[in-house]
Amino acid sequence: MNKILIVRTSWYEEHISKMLNVSKEIFEKNFECSEVIAPGALELSALASNEISVSNNEYKGIIFLGIVMRGETSHYDLVTQETFRSIGVLSDNNAHIAIINNVICVENKEQLEARVVKSTTNNAHALIKLINEKSS
Repeated sequence: MNKILIVRTSWYEEHISKMLNVSKEIFEKNFECSEVIAPGALELSALASNEISVSNNEYKGIIFLGIVMRGETSHYDLVTQETFRSIGVLSDNNAHIAIINNVICVENKEQLEARVVKSTTNNAHALIKLINEKSS
């Protein structure tokens, strides 16, 4: 069976749980899912890299589930930029695996609540399309 790795953060658990449920519901028909939990967004890529290295290339796809919400310092800018950069590098270095970044970066909870289900749904479907494209 085709396997998908879900790499998620531990922050904003209520919303991450929604993201996880949406993803699994979309994937469950055609894929077996494995899940790992990173302490935060900065660690997502490194955790996925480790899982790739120990898995003997069993994953057809990886989806990242995370939330970064702006606070009162420049931490938001640093975290979002480094998270997206590191996921991009991981994708470039593992072109045989379909990788989708569903780390949602928002200013506030209202933006998060408006985007969490829609973005996750769109990105889960995008991962399946990307897997199919890379498999053909």
